[in-house]
This record gives sequence, structure tokens and C-alpha cells, in this order.
Amino acid sequence: MNHRHVSAALVAASAAALLATACGTAGAAPQEGTAKAAAGATTWKPCHLPAGRHFLKLASAKNVKGKAVVRVTPQTCKVNTRNDEDVVYTPSGAARSLGFAPGASVEVLRETTSVKVAPTWLANHKLANSPYFSYHVNAKGQITALSEIYHP
Repeated sequence: MNHRHVSAALVAASAAALLATACGTAGAAPQEGTAKAAAGATTWKPCHLPAGRHFLKLASAKNVKGKAVVRVTPQTCKVNTRNDEDVVYTPSGAARSLGFAPGASVEVLRETTSVKVAPTWLANHKLANSPYFSYHVNAKGQITALSEIYHP
């Protein structure tokens, strides 16, 4: 699903509905309860990831003795059922530092394309999208997979 196209369609539909409501007939006043009813209809559901993966917010990254270490805060996630690009993250634990396992997979976004990089790349580059990632750790508490999450 291309989120940009869905988002653009939703924005266009919302703008058209708003314009139709605002213009209406010359003497008509907008209905006051409409905006509150639409806002109240929003429901949220938990975000889902494959088994063993979790969400985190990347606070910083640095290279220590040639190895990447990231400072992260675990997160929970919920998504608007009416707009899958309306996502809210909430801290679910204390910030902590994590290292990477040998051969760890790291994916960051360039625009909307996922690009694989070395974990050490994170220390010297600014992320273009958001600080939210999904990740997987091994039994030693090392990151084995880290993937940036796209949010417009």
C-alpha cells in the first residue's frame, strides 16, 4: 500500500468535503456538531509487528572502538483505524544503550526507499525521516535487525 497516495486521496477528499460544507447555500451555517462527531469516531488499535520485533525511538548513535552503540527508548505504538498514517508512539520503558550483533541488518529510508547500511553509519548521519524503528534483539541483548519506519 503506497501511503503517500492514500494520504493524498484522504487529504483531497477531506478538503472537498470541507469546501462543500463551508460553501453550501448562501444562507446556511455550518453544523457545529459535525467536527466533534468526526473526531469522536476515530478509534485506535495497537500496531502489529512480526513476532520478536519491537518499536524503539533512536535518541543517538555513536561508534565505540569501531562498534556502533545506539541510545534508544522502547515504544508502544497505536494507529488510527481511519488513517493508517496517523500513528502515536508512547515510551514503554527506560532509555538504554544497545550494541549490534555481528552481521546485524540496518535499514534506513531515503525518501520512501529502504536502504541497507552498516550499523556504524548511524553515528555520522542525520536521519531524514523519523527516529522510530522496529528492531529485533538476540539472546545477548544485541540488535540483530533495525529498520526505520516511514511516516509522512
